[in-house]
Amino acid sequence: MKSSFKQDAFIHCLRCQIVPDGNEDQQISSFRDFCLRYGFQNVILIFGGEEWNPGHMTKEEYIPWRNVMKKAKAAFEEAGLTVSLNPWMEIGHIDRGRTLKPGQDFQTMVDRYGKQNTLCACPADPEWRSYYLSLMKEYVQDIQPEVLWIEDDFRLHNHEPLDWGGCWCPLHMEEYNRQLGKEESREAFVENLSKGKPTKERKVWLDTNRNLMLSLANAIKESVQELGLGTSIGLMSSTPWMHAMEGRQWLRLQSALSPDGILINRIHLNAYQEHGSKIYAFEFNRISMVNRAFLGDDVLIFPELENSPYGRFVKDPAFTAFEVESALPLGLEGMTYNIADPVGSGTQEDLGYGEAIYALHPYLNAVKALRLLPSELRGITIPIDEDIVYHEEADNFLSLIPNAFDIVGYLSSLGFSYRLSQKKEFHHEIVVLFGQMATTFTDEELIALFQDNEVIVYGEAVLTLQERGLLSLIHAEVATRHPDKTATYCFEMAENGLMIRGMKQYKASVQRRTGDYVSIQYDHEVTPLSGVYNYAFERTGNGFVKGDHFLVVPYIPDHETSTSFLAPLRQSLYEIALPWQDISVLRTGIPGIYAYFYEQKDRDVLFFTNANYQAAKSFSFMSSVAFSSLEEIKHDGSRSPAPFVKEGSVFHTSLTINPLSTLCLIAKR
Repeated sequence: MKSSFKQDAFIHCLRCQIVPDGNEDQQISSFRDFCLRYGFQNVILIFGGEEWNPGHMTKEEYIPWRNVMKKAKAAFEEAGLTVSLNPWMEIGHIDRGRTLKPGQDFQTMVDRYGKQNTLCACPADPEWRSYYLSLMKEYVQDIQPEVLWIEDDFRLHNHEPLDWGGCWCPLHMEEYNRQLGKEESREAFVENLSKGKPTKERKVWLDTNRNLMLSLANAIKESVQELGLGTSIGLMSSTPWMHAMEGRQWLRLQSALSPDGILINRIHLNAYQEHGSKIYAFEFNRISMVNRAFLGDDVLIFPELENSPYGRFVKDPAFTAFEVESALPLGLEGMTYNIADPVGSGTQEDLGYGEAIYALHPYLNAVKALRLLPSELRGITIPIDEDIVYHEEADNFLSLIPNAFDIVGYLSSLGFSYRLSQKKEFHHEIVVLFGQMATTFTDEELIALFQDNEVIVYGEAVLTLQERGLLSLIHAEVATRHPDKTATYCFEMAENGLMIRGMKQYKASVQRRTGDYVSIQYDHEVTPLSGVYNYAFERTGNGFVKGDHFLVVPYIPDHETSTSFLAPLRQSLYEIALPWQDISVLRTGIPGIYAYFYEQKDRDVLFFTNANYQAAKSFSFMSSVAFSSLEEIKHDGSRSPAPFVKEGSVFHTSLTINPLSTLCLIAKR
């Protein structure tokens, strides 16, 4: 990779679109001056994007964009900035009223109901591939960028006005049927792949999607390699459950794109608008951190911070700064910023984003120097599997969208540190089985899992155990799923004499977005920590149940954020029931204060994010690890000792974590 991506400093990359409207000199000056004033080292040139999107660009339409970009590149490089390139389209994003042009006889995408795009091309179409790869080579040859960025248009979903998910055009149907070895209609194929247990149709569908995008990635790589310009390729990624529906193998795809062995990913940060810091942090953990775990240690991470539309009402500088520093647990090389309106109005410096980002530079550089890696994370173990859709049972097509990654958002939001693992074998850990993740384990792996781990078993996993004839692993005989919002299951209440927050019979709702409930009949050797009751205060089922090596949580939360699931009662029951002394884990005890625990060779790194609007003064945290000293990395980049008093497993400090801010500690054992 070229020099700017090898430096020790945190790399700030500004995405911008300089439009050929006759005012390009002013736009170029605006972006150049902004970068120099606020310490951005790299400019990513977008072209043909958003409102200026002409559809699949012809060579004639490309010429004015090329001329403007070459002019901009010369000005930026003269100022000491490096330049990358971000063509807006691959497949086409969404139609937005655009259509194919004369001579563009591409097969456009078709949804499972037979609706067809007017613009979005099917990536299986050889004519579109030839067009796209030829034009991309021309882009790279003309601009000679440091990095060529591939948009999140590199996917088979989200191509409006199609209904969500996949392509079912004649080219795809022909390939599906070829692999099936028989003829099936589109309607029959969709029904067979998405009803009940996994079928041959399901495997054919996922394999075809996977191999199609891998072959396109390889073709892009080879096209860039042929030019011999030393350009690297980066890929933008969106939500993991959507890509699971396309059979994405994250690291394999990233490797297939790389012409030089350098792997670069633009994990998206989900707050395109400022929609509340707690929800943002929940989404960050179940989206961005999961993507990071799938990619592994060797991929260079440059998340995308995007403000859309582009104004202070949509997102203010304080929230923008919070996004930047709270992304540090991803283990960053730098950040890409989409904070300038691509309509052609320059940087809009008065919005204040530049100052907010510039103030963070010393802190970002200091934390980057710690080289945080996903393999170093410690805490509750959450298994993840990029092949989960191959294993799930389904009621319909959309029910295939996995919810198994949601637990990362739930547990982290209650202040527990975690680690994500693609393995199936664990020893002496607290391991979570959530959603349909249990379907990715063999019977033998499930039996072994319960032998020497503490397993947190959620409602959907209980149903999988029942389907496999393995309910005896949780000392149960039968389990039944019940829909939420019923008169039978209204609230949950602590039992067995438990005092929660100084109160007996502490309660939480079961009908306010807690999700479906699974009633379970146990045979022996379990301890109910809570019960479920109807409106008449009659006990109608068990809540949290503790066994000798497991904890059952009998709920199936919705894929949308089920805020009732995060009730104080449930946080307290986790704290009471789990053997925290047996694993390396951090606990903040405060919902909305997130904990990340990195175990490195000669030190531990403790990172905390305060997504609340209230400061955490005299901040305390819990850990079974005996730290002998703590050192704080301050926001000015300096370090100072962080005195503490240890009381049992609780570490009391005099530190404050401000609202929408973070705290990074270096710990010695």
